[in-house]
Amino acid sequence: MSCWRASRRLRGRTTRGGQVVARLSELSGFLSGPSPEFRAGLRDELLRTHAAERVPASEPPAERPKVRRRSLFARFRPALVFAVLLIGMYGTGIRTYHSVPGEPLYPLKRAAESTLLSMASGEERAHREMGAARLRAAETASLAAYSTPDPSRDELIERTLEDMESTTRAALGRVERHGKAASTEAGRFAREQREAVESLLPKLDAANRKKANKYLKYIDMFTVPGR
Repeated sequence: MSCWRASRRLRGRTTRGGQVVARLSELSGFLSGPSPEFRAGLRDELLRTHAAERVPASEPPAERPKVRRRSLFARFRPALVFAVLLIGMYGTGIRTYHSVPGEPLYPLKRAAESTLLSMASGEERAHREMGAARLRAAETASLAAYSTPDPSRDELIERTLEDMESTTRAALGRVERHGKAASTEAGRFAREQREAVESLLPKLDAANRKKANKYLKYIDMFTVPGR
């Protein structure tokens, strides 16, 4: 009986010992690393992948964006716009300078004129006021050039003659206060205005002709014969 038990225990130890040896063999195979066949296959796969992804340096990218060149008109468009604006401003300035009472640009002309007068003083202001009086005479001539009688035109002429007289009195008054009533510039201005206004008399109505004659009597005080 004891022999049987001893033999059974021996067989059990032998079986367990075999299992341990087999387990150790499996672990030793795992710890020793991948097999040579696996490493060779992995190396071949990596080489194929590298060769497929490699792009030669001489070949450009497949979808290289194209550089779009600007047209000649697009490059010179800012300069053209500036030139058009400059020409437009110049043309507007010319039309404003030659505008007459009753036209849309005339208030702009008078505003610019008033600004220049306010910035001047002394003899310079008198000189600018003489220039403004000459402009009023030219504007009156433009208004009187219409042969058809028009009450609104006569009203514009009346206001222009009044502005011309007030500007003339302001200019020559400054000259007179400085003791230069017979100065060359004042005498030349008076003679020019007399010639301009006298030529308008036949084209004016009775009321405006009366105003013009009154203006002529005033500037005659500054006309110096022989100059």
